[in-house]
Amino acid sequence: MREAIQAYLFGATLLVDAFVISFNFPEMIQTLFFSGATSAFLIPVCSRYLNDPEEFSKLYSTFMNLALLVTGLVSLGFLALSGDIMRLIAPGFTPETKRVAYYLFIIMIPVITLHALLSVMKAFLNAREHFAAPELSGVLWNLAFIAAALLLSKHIGIYSLALGVSVGALIQVFYQVPYLRRHGIHYRPSLSLRHPAVDEARRLFTGALIATSIVPINSFVGRIIGSYLPAGEVAGLAYAFRIFILPFSLFAVPAYTVLFSRLSTLHHEGDWEGTRAHVDSVLVLLFVTLVPSTIFLCMMGDTCIQILYQRGAFTPHDTAVTYRALLGYSTGLLFYALSICFVRVFNAMHDMRTPAIVGITSIALNALVAWLLMPVLGNMGISLATSLVSCYNFLALYLIFRRRTGYIPSHHTKREIIKAVTAGIILTGLLVILKFAFFGHPYVLFAAGTLTTLVIYGFFFKEYYFSLLRRPGSGSSA
Repeated sequence: MREAIQAYLFGATLLVDAFVISFNFPEMIQTLFFSGATSAFLIPVCSRYLNDPEEFSKLYSTFMNLALLVTGLVSLGFLALSGDIMRLIAPGFTPETKRVAYYLFIIMIPVITLHALLSVMKAFLNAREHFAAPELSGVLWNLAFIAAALLLSKHIGIYSLALGVSVGALIQVFYQVPYLRRHGIHYRPSLSLRHPAVDEARRLFTGALIATSIVPINSFVGRIIGSYLPAGEVAGLAYAFRIFILPFSLFAVPAYTVLFSRLSTLHHEGDWEGTRAHVDSVLVLLFVTLVPSTIFLCMMGDTCIQILYQRGAFTPHDTAVTYRALLGYSTGLLFYALSICFVRVFNAMHDMRTPAIVGITSIALNALVAWLLMPVLGNMGISLATSLVSCYNFLALYLIFRRRTGYIPSHHTKREIIKAVTAGIILTGLLVILKFAFFGHPYVLFAAGTLTTLVIYGFFFKEYYFSLLRRPGSGSSA
């Protein structure tokens, strides 16, 4: 809904290109240095203190204050260097577009601090096996964004989006407070830098930083390269990525969030059988959900874009530009999810170094592939590079994990994966027939395609779905 309203108001234009670039940089910084890395090293560290509420709160307060101090200084530095940063991250923009991007960037700088605080809150709540509040706060963020766009776009134009981003981030932070108190996690204005957990976190930080930086850096590099493309191509990437990330957020994020917290505990307990069972469970879940999602997005992506975005300022040309980018992203959806899940598996085992090494090589590979493909495929070349690098990341991490632990998926897991692929082949043929049968009728085609996908995978995996529904607490097990 958020992206649809943005598309209705502003389309895929240079203004949206400026917003995407301006938002992407603080988003990358906070994800790179704070949100992603913080979750990666904090959950394994704070899991040691779950049975000591006083120490747990003391540790929470220390990391909250550290995040506030460090990100506050970083934000002031970015504010002072904002003009130079804009010239660096948007080299292909016109002077007027750079000026708009500059002011958008300044409005969104607070997001760095706010999301860093949110990531600390999320890590401590996840360690207590509470996952709902941090994830549902994204709904509040979206509502703030939508409200700002609808109420203020006529008065301040594209800047309404930036204001919605910052206000929404502030709401997300305050939303966590009652849940933290409910779990006995209390904030104090203290900074215990000599706490042993701080030393452990410091040792894990560098590896976690590199390992979790791959996705935001690759996305950021792609947007920089895309600034040389014609107007609207970067916006098309952003709109496509939002559709692509929907099934990832629905299925992969809950899976690896719960997996990470559970594996951190199992690692401390030395329970290898439990670890193997959880990895198997996530593999099956991702194949059962993301194989059909991949096929549906590739075959029905243009229809989805037309229904979601094509109105107001968003033209049929914008639909075509966005669909090309979506095709590139969608081909790697499964590998994108698998690679991040295996990063979390290594993180839970306190191994930050292995994902970091794999990640460093993939950054260079992504930039090279994107630069080679972009002149031929436009923004599809950039999104396709993301998919190819995700495949490389997953294969490298899986092979290393298998060699190190002897892990082999169970026979049941292999059988379920084969069933998922077989069902996908059948689904592809049926969707091709539907596209010819209902061409020119997007709503009918979307409904028929959705129903067909549900029927095919419901038939192949009815026992799997029924077992999830019958099992109490199935969300945590998955």
